[in-house]
Amino acid sequence: MRNSSTGLRLPVPLAMVAAAVLAACGSDAAPPTNDATPVPTVPPGQVQVLGSIPHDGAAWTEGLIVEDGVLWESTGNPTGSGVRAVDPATGEVVWSVPNGNAFFAEGVVRFSGRTYLLSWKEQTLYIFDRDAATPFQPFATYEGEGWGLTAIGDELVNSNGSATIYFRDPETFAINRTLDVAYEGQPIERLNELEYDGRYFWANQWKTRYVYRIDPEAPGQVARYELPSDFCYGGNPNGVAWDAGEAVFYVTGQRCDTILKVRFGEPLSFEHVPPRPFAARPALFYTREA
Repeated sequence: MRNSSTGLRLPVPLAMVAAAVLAACGSDAAPPTNDATPVPTVPPGQVQVLGSIPHDGAAWTEGLIVEDGVLWESTGNPTGSGVRAVDPATGEVVWSVPNGNAFFAEGVVRFSGRTYLLSWKEQTLYIFDRDAATPFQPFATYEGEGWGLTAIGDELVNSNGSATIYFRDPETFAINRTLDVAYEGQPIERLNELEYDGRYFWANQWKTRYVYRIDPEAPGQVARYELPSDFCYGGNPNGVAWDAGEAVFYVTGQRCDTILKVRFGEPLSFEHVPPRPFAARPALFYTREA
């Protein structure tokens, strides 16, 4: 996140008049006041934890978004697959729609009036509508696995566990282009949950505490953040949701008993890796254990 400040500058003649008035008032003049509330900042390279709320420690969280003032969470098969809403103030489950373990739900995103939901191995993209008679409707198919899902501009963006993210047509799910992601010159394998905050992509790396900030306009500049060591102990961090209203992120994971509310500081530095161009090419797929 970027912070900026602005100040009021008087035109030169007015500034001269103001200075003369102050001089005439002498040293007894009251000092100027500044009632502006300072913008909170986070030390460079750090994750600032603002608070936490309870989370179902058995939930196999795959996707996390902020929608309608609550957290929408998609969960996988080990503890019951489906989509549910969680109150970000209390952690209470507001509503829940299971899919009967028909498929392992993965990344979820709200885009253009629809809720898109990936499946892990079923190679099917679903449209989710919690008020419909059939809440999970097959929408499109794809090759390989489905992991994370978000959207930018007029495209859906997904991960499949490789170091590549895929930009897709929201009507057909056909691949428009791809982006290879590297940090310190090395591909970031096992890219998982994805989020877009209007400027950057944010991605969990499967089975690590790392969250990567990816600049779609400068893909050679990737920042890495490490979540607290005591977070999601015994589980796997997975799930990043951006709350534009509060300018904060929510993070949780599989078998995590908390949801953290955090801010990410600006990176300490960038490893300047030459940007890799977008390229349409055959997808590479990686598998994982549940």
